[in-house]
Formats: sequence, C-alpha cells, structure tokens
Amino acid sequence: MPTPSSHKLASNALSGQILDALSMEGINADPTQQQLISVLGQSIGAFARNTRQGVYIYGPPGRGKTIITNALMAHLPSSSTRRFHFHEFFHHLNSPKNREPGQPLGAIFSQGLLRELAGIQVLIFDEFHCTEPGDAMLMGKLIKFCQQHEIQLVTTSNYEPENLLDDETFHHLVKPIIETIRRDFEIFQLDHEQDYRLISGSRENSQGFAKGSLNLLPRTIPDTAIDTWIEIGYDRIGPAHLTEDCIWITFDQICRTRRNTADYLELATRYSRWSITQIPASETMPMDEERRLANLIDVFYDKDIEIHLYAQDDLAHLGHMLHATEKARLTSRLAQLTRHDLERTAASP
Repeated sequence: MPTPSSHKLASNALSGQILDALSMEGINADPTQQQLISVLGQSIGAFARNTRQGVYIYGPPGRGKTIITNALMAHLPSSSTRRFHFHEFFHHLNSPKNREPGQPLGAIFSQGLLRELAGIQVLIFDEFHCTEPGDAMLMGKLIKFCQQHEIQLVTTSNYEPENLLDDETFHHLVKPIIETIRRDFEIFQLDHEQDYRLISGSRENSQGFAKGSLNLLPRTIPDTAIDTWIEIGYDRIGPAHLTEDCIWITFDQICRTRRNTADYLELATRYSRWSITQIPASETMPMDEERRLANLIDVFYDKDIEIHLYAQDDLAHLGHMLHATEKARLTSRLAQLTRHDLERTAASP
C-alpha cells in the first residue's frame, strides 16, 4: 500500500512535470497557475491523496486552463486517460453511424459512454458548460457514469458552477449537477486577472490556429485555385476553391446554410488551412449566423486549424447577441489571430 511519503513524491513529480512542460513552451506559471498545478498533482492519478471525484476548473478565457490540463494529460498513462472537447465528445456519442433503427436517444448516449470511456481512469473534459436544457441532461449522465465507473473527471469551464444554465426558466434542471460538483469535486477558480492570449508576442513560429489572420479587406482568390464541391452528410457546399494547401469558402456557404457543430468537426478533419471570405459586419450579424461562426471558431481553435478571416470589420461585435461569457471566449480566441490593417491586407496571409 502506498505510504503518505510516496503519495507526496508522486504528487510533486506530476506537478513538476507539468511545470516543466509549460516552461518548454515559454510559459512561466503565475502563482494561481502554480496553485492549480499543485491541486492537480494531489488530486489526480493513481497516487492522488484525496478521494474527490475530480477537479472542476473555472475562470475567464485565456488564463491557461486548457494548456495546463493538456500538460497534465501528457504525463498521465495514455492507455487510461482521454481528453475531449465539449463539442467533440457529444458528436462522437451521438454520431448517426452508431445508431440503430428505432433506438431511443437515451440508449444511444448510454452506449456511447460505454464505448468511448471503456477502460478510462481519468477523463479531461474541456469547455464544460450548460447553456441549453439538453446540455443539463447530457452532463448529468456523464457525471453519473464517471461516478459509477470510478473515473476521475477534470473539467475546464468559463462558468462558476452556480452560473451553469443561468436561464431562470431552466436553471432547476442543472441544480442536481451543481450540488454534485460542490460535494464531490475540488473546485478551483483560475484567474490571475490576465488573459495571456491578449499579450502580443512573436508570431514567427506560430502554428495552427495561432498562425491565422483577421483581415479587413476582401482577398482575391488565387488564380491557381480550382473549383470544388464539399460533400457533407447529404448536402454539398460550393463551389468552394481549393489551392494546394488551403480551402477558400465564403461566409454564405459555411454560416448561412444549415451547418451545425458536427459539420464543422467533420470539416476540420479534411483541411488544415482555411480562408473564409465575405464575412459581414459583426454588429448587424443575425444571431443564428453569429452562433454558427462562433461554433466554427470554437471547433477550429480546439482542433488547432489555421484560419484566415476576411471581414467587413474587425469582428469586435461578434457575440453581441450571445451570452457574455461566450463573447469573452470569442474575443480571447480572435485575439490570437494576426490583424492585418488596410495596407497590409493586400499581402498574402
């Protein structure tokens, strides 16, 4: 049986590994981040020193929640650790390919949990939130499943537990989840009052999403581009334009058609570099279009897809009809894109 000293050694080792991983990325953990890393070292893994089901980490965007939990995952056994983003997780569970004719939705979800979490000891769940009544049902089932199968759950969220599904009409649906989180989880607020994504740094070695750009002028599609149609589900999008390393598509095609998050997850697997043109002014963008663009950015950010946006404005009002927390998350993520002014926009991204 592990002794208290062996627990402490294992905890310190895991914390040190996470700090080293951040240092290699050029990140010197602030005091609040260091405290969270210590909590994770004490709470997660085979040598955890407490009996909590997991850790619920919340705070504003850009405080380092995801990068710390990714570093945690990198130093836990890969065979028994999984990480999912909110959108990706429920897409996997409810994928039509896993459905049988006439099967009730609840059965699909339960079977999906068994399939996706088989043999898992630690589940890292990014962007935990409940903004719709259906989210509360799904999240409740997820937490209960993890309890029944002794899976430790590490979640990141922009929402304090009490602010989940804060619509007065439906808030009662999420109260059992809040009570469970307060009772069974270590709750940690990560906020050192600095959004690190807003700090301008060198972009010379940027990759993925951070290599993208936001441009205020339209961009002419390269002459070398060829017309292509994108098959998605039973639908086709197009004509889009394809160059050797980039797919060019208009806002109308990607956000004014009946696209959903599952579509964006699928599209993110097909191309690693996107240019989205003709984005209208964000101040007058209808809510359904705004929601689709927000979801697309959310998915592409999580999948680290390079994206170049060509808009009528700087998208400062994007999210103006969404929840304040969602708008803050969008602002933080868009801040990572290089901004091209009117003179520079004519240059290639």
